[in-house]
Amino acid sequence: MKNFYLRKVVAVAVALTLAVLPVFAQETLLGRMEQLRKSYGIHFIYDASLQGALSATRTPSTLPSTLPLEEALRQTFDGTAVNWQLRGNNVVLKGAPVAPKTRRYAISGHITDAETGETLIGAGILSGQTGAVTNEFGFYSLPLPAGRHQLRVAYIGYEQVVVELDLQRDTVLNFALHGNSALDAARIVARKDAGLQATFPGSVEVPLNQIRNVPALFGESDVIKTLQLLPGVLGGMEGFSGLYVRGGGPEENLVMLDGVPVYNMDHLLGIFSIFPPEAVKDVTLHKGSFPARYGGRISSVVDIRTNDGNMKETHGSLTVGLLNDRFHLEGPIVKDKLSYSLSARGMHTILLTPILHLALTNNYTNYFFYDLNGKLTWRASDKDRFYLNIYHGTDHGRVENEFEVIANNPDTYLKMRYIFDWGSTIGALRWNHVFSSRLFSNATLFVNRYGTNMDTYYKGPGSDDESYLFHTGILDIGARVDFDWTPAPDHLVKFGAEYIWHDFRPETIASLAATEDSGQNEELELGHKYIGSDASLYIEDNISLGRYFSINPGMRLTWFNTQGANYFSLQPRFAVKAALDNGPGVKAAYSRMAQYVHLLSSSIVALPLDLWVPITKDIQPVKADHYSAGFYYDGLPGWEFSVEGYWKEMFNLIEFKSGSAFLAGATEWENQIETGRGRSVGLEFFVQKNLGKTTGWISYTLSKTTRWFPGGTINMGEPFLYRYDRTHAFNVTFCHKFSEKVDASLSWVFASGSMMTLPQRATLYYTPLADAPKAVEHVDGYNNYRIPPSHRLNLGVNLRHRTRRGNEAVWNFSIYNVYNAMNPQFITPDSPIEYQNSEGGIKFKKITVLPILPAFSYTYNF
Repeated sequence: MKNFYLRKVVAVAVALTLAVLPVFAQETLLGRMEQLRKSYGIHFIYDASLQGALSATRTPSTLPSTLPLEEALRQTFDGTAVNWQLRGNNVVLKGAPVAPKTRRYAISGHITDAETGETLIGAGILSGQTGAVTNEFGFYSLPLPAGRHQLRVAYIGYEQVVVELDLQRDTVLNFALHGNSALDAARIVARKDAGLQATFPGSVEVPLNQIRNVPALFGESDVIKTLQLLPGVLGGMEGFSGLYVRGGGPEENLVMLDGVPVYNMDHLLGIFSIFPPEAVKDVTLHKGSFPARYGGRISSVVDIRTNDGNMKETHGSLTVGLLNDRFHLEGPIVKDKLSYSLSARGMHTILLTPILHLALTNNYTNYFFYDLNGKLTWRASDKDRFYLNIYHGTDHGRVENEFEVIANNPDTYLKMRYIFDWGSTIGALRWNHVFSSRLFSNATLFVNRYGTNMDTYYKGPGSDDESYLFHTGILDIGARVDFDWTPAPDHLVKFGAEYIWHDFRPETIASLAATEDSGQNEELELGHKYIGSDASLYIEDNISLGRYFSINPGMRLTWFNTQGANYFSLQPRFAVKAALDNGPGVKAAYSRMAQYVHLLSSSIVALPLDLWVPITKDIQPVKADHYSAGFYYDGLPGWEFSVEGYWKEMFNLIEFKSGSAFLAGATEWENQIETGRGRSVGLEFFVQKNLGKTTGWISYTLSKTTRWFPGGTINMGEPFLYRYDRTHAFNVTFCHKFSEKVDASLSWVFASGSMMTLPQRATLYYTPLADAPKAVEHVDGYNNYRIPPSHRLNLGVNLRHRTRRGNEAVWNFSIYNVYNAMNPQFITPDSPIEYQNSEGGIKFKKITVLPILPAFSYTYNF
């Protein structure tokens, strides 16, 4: 315990040291004056009344020795309360006159794409060194002194706009930018939510061109698989989706679709995610420090925003791929007023069904999924905008088998049928209102339904028909309101509230069987529901303290009620950043997070039988303390460099007790689990190139994640490595544009194997009536075996050409696992343990289900 608190103190000390280091790296004006006196042989003359100001005012300590004297004086005193005048070898200093207080006004508005009318998230507007960026709805607010200003409006990939303004009152200015991929944007140093310019460490803006071009399994661009290539983020089983961020589990990530939490983000057991790239507009990942407006999970936040719809003209695309097809259409209903965006994706079974039939040797096997994304955007006025979002996605699987247990014996006839359906339906109504040039609000009403149904039918020899219906699901109904208030250029205050009503149905089983005497069906239902009320309040302030220093203090208060128990959680958040003009900077942060739901899973892939359950009167909320700090540099145009370290302590984690059976019954799951703690530490390196014909990144993560459960039923209460602990993870991702017609991409990944529990040896024994020996397996610890490391190279090429009508057609060719690395998806005994000579240990073999896989797709953009 002493070591635990010592480590926590050390982590806090390191974070605070990194945070305040740039402040102590500065010197006072008196110190700089002494440096100038020695370097240039000058003397300073000033009145004694200036002594206090010269001692209190700090200036950056670095000053190139090759500067001319007058330039050195300007860099030292300009912007301070001291005026200077050079007279020979003497510098006369005087106090600057105090200017009368200038009245401030604010400019505000939306920044959009000129060709489509789509709002731009993170676009910047600058006046000198004062700037602001647009929020997730394209709105900005920038208070400025009255008078003349030159404004620069910039966004990466768009032409910069420069306007002159004589500001004499609060003014609404909307800007429409024209795209030009060859241009860079002005450097924005304030109020960013993610990226190197943001105050928060561990927050990443994911470029959409990388998501759409990174080669992936079956040639399908995928948001989640692109996130897996970032430092600190791991996938689950090799080749599958799932997010394991900085030592957390898949249920510990808050994945939001247009502000609504998503419970299921996978198709086909995790091979695909539910987010088609055509519908996605912006992706932001928070993995170490969390703005106070986010809560409910302890490991990460993935904020995905979808397209609003083209306000100018109708456009779309049609894609035909190896396993699925996609369709996207957007355009105006009323030009510049009302628009729609519609995306659909479906998996055809022409190729998959024969493969499944051969692999499973069933009489009939079928599987498919589909997604529908719809959005309406209404610009009612400059002050009011309304959005309606709809998502619906479903997976469907069916397996049927009929055979005779004993050949040519009809009395042994057996018939089985399994039908799976699982998916989500999400609806949200959103209202943006501009109260004033300084106050913006967004109100949201939403509903989210996630459910799984499994119908099992069995007809055995000489028995009646039996059918079992299994259901698990969640219904959320919620309301949320968020405010952005800009009281001054150096403050952006965000505050709001949220309420969600949860209806959890962890497991409901209905049994239907025909009775022998009456032939009528008898129904029995098992299982019950959990009702939860979830409310939260938050406030945060992004504060700029001069040109080089910014902080973001925040606080989140949450309340959860279930089964008559009330849980309150006060969650402080704090982030600090210090950066110089030429690129280098440091950040540090602390975040407390709380989580009120759990995912009970028995597999390393995303199964529809995984159960979401809430906390109860006996199961405490999961909590985590995050400490993170790092060094960052973006002084080289088009490049970004970062090194981040993190320490995360987790409390009240749950795990199935050793020997417990999964799906033991909804009324029994609380007795099958044990609560414990976890710790994750790591170091992340990231290099990114985001401009030019060649873009991409290189990332490396060194990490360790341990968990322990003091109750003693898991690993005798001793610490063990988490299932998805991977010591090393190295990723390379590049895209290169050869010409307007040809571009190519590659990704190479390497990762240490994850952990699993395997027996090391077995004791064989014989019984008098048995024909074969029996084995008693011996396991020396929980998660005692590390799977061999995995690595693979993926390549992709896009061939583009213009049709006679001016539309674009794109052929995509990709190869997954180019050199056919036989990476392990499963580990099994080399032969039945009963027949192995286990004196020297049990022999295992790895099973690879994703070898080299070429793929192609055709996209027609119109």
